[in-house]
Amino acid sequence: MNCPHCQKEFQDNYAEANCPFCGGWLPEREHPVVKPDKTLPAVKFQTAKFFLFLLGAPILTMISVWLDHADNELYPVAVGFYGGGVAGMACGILLGLRFGKTWPARVLLCLLYSAVMGVVCIMLCFAGCTLGGYQFTLH
Repeated sequence: MNCPHCQKEFQDNYAEANCPFCGGWLPEREHPVVKPDKTLPAVKFQTAKFFLFLLGAPILTMISVWLDHADNELYPVAVGFYGGGVAGMACGILLGLRFGKTWPARVLLCLLYSAVMGVVCIMLCFAGCTLGGYQFTLH
């Protein structure tokens, strides 16, 4: 058998897909196409952690309102905003890791879900303030 590129002769039982002399591809041989797997393994969704973060900040806000009975105090508001923001980021990261199939998709989904869940968690903290009996008065 001869190589179609360099015309050198080699054995008929040569099993490689390229010529041993010039390295050219041999058209008679089947060339395996290896496609790299770009997808990442799925991350198991941790339901207990998600709901702990989602409902933990409103419950902490409600407890801070119960412990601090004065009107217009900043502690429940700070717990609501900062706790809700952190809880939203944690929930967004859990959702982004669950639904993203590649690294760029996971990063973008984590950022997107963190923004959306941050707003949701802060709104839930407002509901926790209201249920805890927070009194907001303008003087």
